[in-house]
Amino acid sequence: MAAFHLSTFAQNDKVINFLFPVKTDGIENKVTSVFGESRGDHFHNGMDIASAGEPVLAMAEGKILYSRFGEDDPFGEEFGTGNSVWLDHGNGTYSSYYHLKDGRLPGLLEERIVAAGEKIAYTGNTGHSSGAHLHFVLLKDFGKTIQDPMKVLPIVEDESPPVIGNLLIHQDDYKYSQVNDGDNINISRAFPVTVGIQDAGKKSGQRRGVSQIQVSLNGQLLKKASFSNLHYEKGEWKNSEGFPFSDLYFKDQYLVGNLDFRNGENVIKVLAWDFRQNLTEKTFTFYVNRIR
Repeated sequence: MAAFHLSTFAQNDKVINFLFPVKTDGIENKVTSVFGESRGDHFHNGMDIASAGEPVLAMAEGKILYSRFGEDDPFGEEFGTGNSVWLDHGNGTYSSYYHLKDGRLPGLLEERIVAAGEKIAYTGNTGHSSGAHLHFVLLKDFGKTIQDPMKVLPIVEDESPPVIGNLLIHQDDYKYSQVNDGDNINISRAFPVTVGIQDAGKKSGQRRGVSQIQVSLNGQLLKKASFSNLHYEKGEWKNSEGFPFSDLYFKDQYLVGNLDFRNGENVIKVLAWDFRQNLTEKTFTFYVNRIR
């Protein structure tokens, strides 16, 4: 049976020093997804580390709040999170660990304190997972706020800035036009405009999200958005500046906006910071012929 303990663990405002939940070689090459990325229709609410069969460690001292493994209901529908464990670190701060390997470790059904760095599971590939990894989440305010784990974990080395790719104008859900610097385009009305941005980190080929974007049109700021935390407001999760998912992403690309370009020269400037604050900026200058 799954364990769920409602009482909270008091830390008395003690500063929590968080550890990486997987002690693995080359961590900078194994961080495959970061906080705030698009997942089609929702934000990625944690961080992913590629790992198979390695010990999962408590990120800090805490009380076992919840654990659920497939063995609790072998004939039931598998949760998207797969096997999971939640810890209560006090003062409304929780951590959760998903896609764990089958086989609950002894003691996880008890209402007890685990030490920082204590083994609580092994990394696996259960639930909705396309490859063995640990997805972990850091929550505050008793679950009302989800925090970017990078803000409190030891530094992950990354000297490579993000790569800003194509600017796209979307006519509908399936049709779009790519806009390159110097292009001449015909346009009749406002359309959603997106830009592709990726951060490879130290490992070439990885496609991670970024921590902050800023976009302007013809010298006027359109949007400045960061992904340091998510909070629940009026039935949906919003980022630090109060943007819901639909205002930040469209078709898995970063949404510049629903733009009605002026006739003649238009300039879009994009700035992007990764989670080590490496900065890239790119300017698109193009010419518009307004069609009636």
